[in-house]
Amino acid sequence: MTTPALSPRALLSWALRDSAPHLGVSWLSGLLYQGGLLALPICLGRAIDAGIRTGDTSGLLIWVGGLLAVSVGLTAGETGMRWFGMLGAARTGNRLVARIAGHVLGLDRVGVQRYGSGDLVTRATRDVEAVRILLAGSPSLLSGLVGCAAVIIAIALLEPVLAVVGLATLPLLVLVNLWYPPRFERSNQDVSRAHSERADAVEDLLVAGTAARGLGGRQFLVDRHHERSAVVTARTLSLARITANWSAHAPFVPALALAVGVLLGGLAVLDGDLTVGGLVTFAGWMSLLSLQVERITGRFAQVGQGWTAAGRIAEVLRTGITVTDPVHPVPLPPRGDLVASGLRADLPGRTLTWADLHVATGEFVAVTGAVGSGKSTLLRLLARLEDPAAGTITYGGVPLPAASLADLRHRITGVPQRPVLLSGTIAENLRLGRPDLTDGDLRAACHAAAFDVDALPDGYATEVGERGDALSGGQVQRLALARALLRRPAVLLLDDVTSALDATTETALLDRLRGWLPDATIVAATSRPAVIACADRVIELPIAERVGVAADG
Repeated sequence: MTTPALSPRALLSWALRDSAPHLGVSWLSGLLYQGGLLALPICLGRAIDAGIRTGDTSGLLIWVGGLLAVSVGLTAGETGMRWFGMLGAARTGNRLVARIAGHVLGLDRVGVQRYGSGDLVTRATRDVEAVRILLAGSPSLLSGLVGCAAVIIAIALLEPVLAVVGLATLPLLVLVNLWYPPRFERSNQDVSRAHSERADAVEDLLVAGTAARGLGGRQFLVDRHHERSAVVTARTLSLARITANWSAHAPFVPALALAVGVLLGGLAVLDGDLTVGGLVTFAGWMSLLSLQVERITGRFAQVGQGWTAAGRIAEVLRTGITVTDPVHPVPLPPRGDLVASGLRADLPGRTLTWADLHVATGEFVAVTGAVGSGKSTLLRLLARLEDPAAGTITYGGVPLPAASLADLRHRITGVPQRPVLLSGTIAENLRLGRPDLTDGDLRAACHAAAFDVDALPDGYATEVGERGDALSGGQVQRLALARALLRRPAVLLLDDVTSALDATTETALLDRLRGWLPDATIVAATSRPAVIACADRVIELPIAERVGVAADG
């Protein structure tokens, strides 16, 4: 789903609506909690003034029971507020992660390249967590604001002089909460950017470390990680200083008012204008006000963090998706010719065009050309991983954009030049969410891909490592090919999948490939003589004119 107008406000509005049923119960529980906090000083003051008399054990027990009942209500209110708030926030947070993942999966190459891998991970984890915390704390914030207003009103009804003391705190609290939020917001944005940049450095250190070590660049990656970590530390400490000052100054105002109020209230007690219980009630309410202000300040800090995080998430969700499902999809035929005409792709720095292409059903076509001629881009367009800037591609007479993506992925399967493996075992990567595949299915597909898994120490239980680091380049290619073969596609698009194989293994793979998919259409981007010799037809692409610097096989 493309959401070009999505803003932080719109994203948070969606999140609040999504979690509204649970947050509503949480807020009502919060009101019960606030009511208990307000009632507790009243009960204590009344107990002191009227409930504690010499020899009156029954009266004492009545007030003790009343205080216990209020405490039970307090406990129930806070439990409900936290339980339902966290439950609603957790469920919405999970939906938000799924929403981000679904959107990113639909982005084309240009959209994905706007963000580093570590940056995207940070937005889908740290930033989502900040939104989740905002949602979980919102009932506490709203009920706390109601509680603060109720305390001020209650103090005004108790004693006018004390009401003046209580009301005098409001302008100071407003000033404190106007001074810190803008500084907090700027500092929090700096911290978020620093975390994203550090996440990219960690990604490079873990994924590219092996290759960089061979080039002597390992220390560069380590130093860059240390530098970005130092920036994270410095900006986090700066944010912590702002948060600490804000959290300290805000509750200090009502605490100062409490001291003044006790002084004035104590004089009123000495003059007989106020009871001791009334003074105790006032002190309890002012202590409550100080506690509420401290909590609300913390919630406002969470709102600031959540707002910044929502902006970063909304930025990802605003990134346009070009490959979308049609509203009324047209079914693809089981088999058909693959025809492309007038294709053009606009890449950063250059434009690629291709001559019209017609691949007959069951034909094996090898696409060759120098680096930069657009072989890989052509295969991505034929698989509809991207849409062309101009031109049409049809399968069996049906334009690819008219078919559902699920139908399209079932008919046309591609194996990229640099396959991506998931952390886990070889068997898990082969099945990839298809538990119906038997061990025999896996063995047959691996045999067709010339991948001798039984030669590995743990066979199909062998861990492939992070993105296949535990396997050789050739093993990664053959594992990805076997995974594609298990889908038994009508069209198989191969992007230089034998580049890391020796001649003997490559010959075995090509011989077995036709046996596995005897009627499938195969389009292979390659520069390998063995693949070219095996093809029914060869298409050589000219070198594209470059406007800037770009590379594409």
